[in-house]
Amino acid sequence: MDSLSSVLLAYNLGHVTKTIPMTNGKSSMAWRIETISGPVLVKTVPSTAQALFEFALTQAIQDVDSRLTPAILLTQAQQPFISVNRKIYQVQRFWEHHPSAPTLAAALNCYLKIRKGLDQFEYDWQPQDPQPLQQLWQKQHPKLQQTQPAIYAHLVSQIESLLLLDQAQEAWVHGDLGRWNLLTMTNRQVGVIDFGQARRGPRFLDFAALYHGFMPRQRVALSVYTERFCCLAGISEGDRLIFLATVRLWLVKGLLVAVDKAPDAIKVFDQACHQVEQLA
Repeated sequence: MDSLSSVLLAYNLGHVTKTIPMTNGKSSMAWRIETISGPVLVKTVPSTAQALFEFALTQAIQDVDSRLTPAILLTQAQQPFISVNRKIYQVQRFWEHHPSAPTLAAALNCYLKIRKGLDQFEYDWQPQDPQPLQQLWQKQHPKLQQTQPAIYAHLVSQIESLLLLDQAQEAWVHGDLGRWNLLTMTNRQVGVIDFGQARRGPRFLDFAALYHGFMPRQRVALSVYTERFCCLAGISEGDRLIFLATVRLWLVKGLLVAVDKAPDAIKVFDQACHQVEQLA
């Protein structure tokens, strides 16, 4: 019996009709499994501590509203994961979703409800940021200095304040709330998936990720967009500066990741950073 069959047996999901490998995960393997009891997502998790954490966090969010994120299922032995051949697996409901892009209003409406669950969540164990700014900067700044000296010089002037902000552990955050982790449901409401990078972090980090995800390309529209975003997100005038600083943090981290993975995107991130700076 192969590993996936052993996993499905432990969850008593019934006859499998189709198995589809998923290739868009960043840090784990995943499969969409069609069963007679409905579709599920089977994914690997790096540790039992991470598996228990993701289950507890998902439960806290589901306690607010079960339509915000798919449930993580329990095995027949009432465990939120199973270990097979030295790998740890979790099984989660797979939500069918609409191909249309989510709207900003629907995304923020969903996240504000998730925020309630995150704010009420208490947990002793804390996952680490898989890509802290300090690590990214140390690794990438020599190459950035060589290939993009003007961008490097501009970042040097603000890196210390961004490093301090990145180290803040003010709130539980999703940690990777790009549009790739938003699902538009058939009723046009939005759900959020993949809490694999959830951790303590800057309180506006997820808002910053959403802000970037819906950011207009036209500079002239950015001020109006920012006002609308802050209104929908409930970000007060007094918090505007720290929010925009967190947006810059998100963009700078994206820029540094792009140094190796997508060099053509470096100038796009840099331009976005400059546009946001002009709002502050």
